[in-house]
Amino acid sequence: MKKTIYFILFFAMIFITAATAQTFDPTFETVSTINETNFAQKFNDYLGYVYDSHGCLHFTPSDIYLLTQTIPKGISLTIKPYQIKKEEDISFMDKTPYFAEKTKTSDDIKRDKELFTSSTTEIVVYPSLNKLLIKVKGLPYAKVEALSGPPNKLLIAFDVPKDGQIEWDSWLTTPTDPGNYTILRSTDHYISNAYYKNTIVPFGAWIIKKNGIWSYQEKEKWYRLPQHIIEDLNRPLENRIYNYYDVTVDKNGKIKAARYAGHDFGKNVLLWTVDGKNHYPEMGYAAGELYYEQIILVKDIVYLLTIDGDDDFESLVLKNKNFSTYKELAEFIRTKGKIASKNIPSRVFSYYRLYNGFEMTNDDYKNIDARVLKAFKEYKENTLPRDAISREKELGLVYFLKMNSLVVDKEAGWYEKIKRDWEFWKKLRIGSRQDFKDMGILSAANRQNLLEGWINDRLEFRSITSPKQAKNLQTLTFASFFKPQEEGSLFDARERAEMFKVIEEVSISDSTGLNLYSVDALNDYNFGILLNDILGELYKSHGCMHVSPRNSLFLYTFLPIGAQITIYEYSKKLEEAQFKDIPYLSDLVNFTNDLENLKNKFSVTSEVNVAVYPASGFWVVYLGDKPFTKLRVRGGPQAKMYLVQGREKNGKPVFESHLAYPTTPGTFYVFKKTGHYISNIYYDTTLIEQGGLIKKEGKEWVYEKQEEKWAQIPSVLRSDLSKPEDKREYTYYDPVKNGSGEVMSVRWGSHPFGKYAIQTTKDRKNAFPELIHSSGDLIMEERQLINDLIKVLSAPFDELDKCAKYSADFDLYRICYDFVNDPSREDLIQPRERGSYRLYHNLSLTAKELSILPQDVVIANKVLRGKEKLTDSEINILVSYGIANKRGGQLKLDMPKILGLQFDTYQYVVMIQKYAHHYKVLKDRWEELTELRRSILKDFNAFVIKDPLLFHNFLRELMVRRTELKKLTQKEALEILKGLI
Repeated sequence: MKKTIYFILFFAMIFITAATAQTFDPTFETVSTINETNFAQKFNDYLGYVYDSHGCLHFTPSDIYLLTQTIPKGISLTIKPYQIKKEEDISFMDKTPYFAEKTKTSDDIKRDKELFTSSTTEIVVYPSLNKLLIKVKGLPYAKVEALSGPPNKLLIAFDVPKDGQIEWDSWLTTPTDPGNYTILRSTDHYISNAYYKNTIVPFGAWIIKKNGIWSYQEKEKWYRLPQHIIEDLNRPLENRIYNYYDVTVDKNGKIKAARYAGHDFGKNVLLWTVDGKNHYPEMGYAAGELYYEQIILVKDIVYLLTIDGDDDFESLVLKNKNFSTYKELAEFIRTKGKIASKNIPSRVFSYYRLYNGFEMTNDDYKNIDARVLKAFKEYKENTLPRDAISREKELGLVYFLKMNSLVVDKEAGWYEKIKRDWEFWKKLRIGSRQDFKDMGILSAANRQNLLEGWINDRLEFRSITSPKQAKNLQTLTFASFFKPQEEGSLFDARERAEMFKVIEEVSISDSTGLNLYSVDALNDYNFGILLNDILGELYKSHGCMHVSPRNSLFLYTFLPIGAQITIYEYSKKLEEAQFKDIPYLSDLVNFTNDLENLKNKFSVTSEVNVAVYPASGFWVVYLGDKPFTKLRVRGGPQAKMYLVQGREKNGKPVFESHLAYPTTPGTFYVFKKTGHYISNIYYDTTLIEQGGLIKKEGKEWVYEKQEEKWAQIPSVLRSDLSKPEDKREYTYYDPVKNGSGEVMSVRWGSHPFGKYAIQTTKDRKNAFPELIHSSGDLIMEERQLINDLIKVLSAPFDELDKCAKYSADFDLYRICYDFVNDPSREDLIQPRERGSYRLYHNLSLTAKELSILPQDVVIANKVLRGKEKLTDSEINILVSYGIANKRGGQLKLDMPKILGLQFDTYQYVVMIQKYAHHYKVLKDRWEELTELRRSILKDFNAFVIKDPLLFHNFLRELMVRRTELKKLTQKEALEILKGLI
């Protein structure tokens, strides 16, 4: 059944993706206004003419929705004759409220459904009044506008080409049959035998190509699309038989997806019966054409509400093709046909002038078919043919004129009615503009989809709340934000595109109007404090003073040559509480310029004094006679020892030739500062500076000895590089590989004295052998910790343990933390490490642990405890290993080697405790670190970037800069983000 007459061609094609189902928050003015407004009443008025039927009852979309949702099956339906009896009192009709007027929300629908089900309810239709009355317990309850069939039979003419063949309806249009019926049921998808082709697909169903096959959706299932609709989709817009909306097209203009609006009977149909089994041929519904008009009108209004510009109605109308057409039609009517747009077919105006008695022009008579003129003349003169068929056809031609007039009035009315109502819509436009901004919704398409969805929801009386996907309304968590999705959200993609435009604009204009939370948060956070804390143990030296990599840079920068350093005996201990109000050095340096300020502050050498307490592990730097700052330091062992360098195949320990000894007490002075210390004792491993490039030239590994001059690396390093990576003794980083995967260059990471070293002197002339320095190992540890922290902080989770597990290293640190808290557990770490820890802390060992630990280590621990006498076999082991000797029956122990063996055990303990410390610091600082990472999450939420890898990379770029004491700028951060995107 083709309802669209040729002249209803005023709608511009609108390509808008369908609004998703939303939920909203009533605190916004827009939400409150929409919920408080009865849109059903408004649109019942706006829509106007609901189109004549073949004898069915026609309603507005909102009214038929109300009826199908509330009217139970089995209640009585009476359709009165067209002629009302004189004695019948219908005065109650004016006093009876409209059903839509009584209904505000879904709760009201539930209320009425329960009322109609539990009480005696009947429906009475008055065709001549175009009214449907609902009576409860015999009394009028509500009324609905209901357009019945025409009072006389007619054959509708759909199109009357000038002197051409008339396109007649295939079915006769008749009055609605009066009588007594019973409501049979309601349906949201009526399939007609007579109009099967255009009713098989539900109204509003999505149509898309799935796996190369055109399909349509009904409820949760997909079905093959009928061929005739596929053919219709492929026709040019002006030649299509059916209506579609929310159309999306590919780059070639071909439809990719659309929603079907060609169903003659719309979405909801009320069926009645005579026999209680079969539905009567006539029914109640809203015409599919009317549904489509409502959808397009909502889109047009929403467009006016969301486009840029001032809030003047007439200015906005000029920006909308459809409303411009509606205005032109209104102008035509207002001027009684004097002003007629050239954008609309002229015969539309000619037929309108004829039907409404406007002054006709010569062109009008040229446009109008003679058969129409004849029929209209005979109709007005009441001289229509008596022959039934001829009469029905002439009435159909008059109906053609009437339809033309009603549709022009309808569309002109949309302009006039919205203009009349503009104060309401203007308020909604202004309020929604601010509310969307507050919600964080920038995309015009998203704003339009939301408003469309809200209005359409209210047209079916559903209350609305605020959009869950609006970035400023979400409960922001890492887990929810980075939750994997099968398909990316179109809503998010649109918002992201808008934010990218903002980034581009800021980049081009050099504006600072867009401020990232992350920039301020990372600038305010002193990573030096975190890194010095989390690094933990600085390792015992051979007598030098070890400081953290960061502190070595600070001291190198500001400690003046000649500054006095007093190193106290190990017997003199400093309690931290004595200097609790003195800041750590890392507290004073957050940016590079802070370091310069310190350098200036310490420029007078005579005012700078350093007190070192090796046993307590503290430096205190005085400025004048007042303590200014402090830092942690690790000196040599309290007793002399030979460190274990390795073991022979038979297990015999190999000791270093250089004695490790306590840091020498006394008064010293800063003698020299260097960025590359070369040691005679450790020449091979200090020849290349920390971080120095080692590259392959031919078959040789070379390093940059001087600028542009390269030399072969020491043989010990050459041999080390030839081993598999996991077998190497030294550390290298930043490997660069060629296309075959062969490593072509690395950087040196195992300089024993690190990057910066400070030499001291006693006599102000000669360098003292003990230095102040960090180490390559500590530098590489800090570097790895930064990488680990970046991974943990960028993990797409909220809980500490889940984030820690996101990094394999921090998961290991967590395991060590658990072990330190409960060393009795045997399920956490390996027996060798576990046994060493227990041995050092005098805890009982398992048989397996004892079997794995070197015997000399266990014996050395027994010696140092001094509680048990050594057995002969234990003495023999020590003697055979050169750790003791027997002369004259007396056993003499080499205590520096005994201490070295204990230290060999202690290194495992240090490793376990250090790893546990890493996790403990992370745990203790998790709250502050969570705030830091949330600041970046806020930025990613603002940009709607839900990519955890991009989050990690952005955090890495910013955090690395901050660990290098750089101050971030908004522009720099945006450029980084732009580049990563």
